[in-house]
Amino acid sequence: MGLQYNHSMNSEKARRKFKEWFRRYFVAELLGTLIASVFAYLAFSHSHSYIIAATSGFVGEGIGFYGYFIISQLLTNGRAYKSMPFVKRIASIISKSSTNLIIEFAPAEIIDNLFIRPFLMFYVPQHIKPYAFGFIVGKLLADSLFYVFAIVGYEFKKRYQAKGV
Repeated sequence: MGLQYNHSMNSEKARRKFKEWFRRYFVAELLGTLIASVFAYLAFSHSHSYIIAATSGFVGEGIGFYGYFIISQLLTNGRAYKSMPFVKRIASIISKSSTNLIIEFAPAEIIDNLFIRPFLMFYVPQHIKPYAFGFIVGKLLADSLFYVFAIVGYEFKKRYQAKGV
């Protein structure tokens, strides 16, 4: 009986965590995917080069994904520091926003950008046709690995902030 209760509580906690992560990353992922797909498609249709298309998609994804998080962090921290004098407020907003983003995403980005994403976004579209579909498959495979590391960073950041550091 005790094991079933414990399992039930663990599964409820896992569902809550998944919903939290989904809410956190969904809009940014959607924007990143849309812009990446448009950039990659346009680059491939003009150049017929997998390298140029993968690079363009990579850049587009960064613009969409991190554009969302940068704006979100700036707005959130702007509200938190609104009572400060202008210069101190701007410095505090930028400092807090950049620290939050670095803690959450830097390790994931290093692993993703150096090893995972370039390989998958270049290799997969060569083997799964049409190009746009292969690109999306490669991107989604890379994303799934990226989120393992990003979620670890996010959870670490939450604990770090909870300690008031």
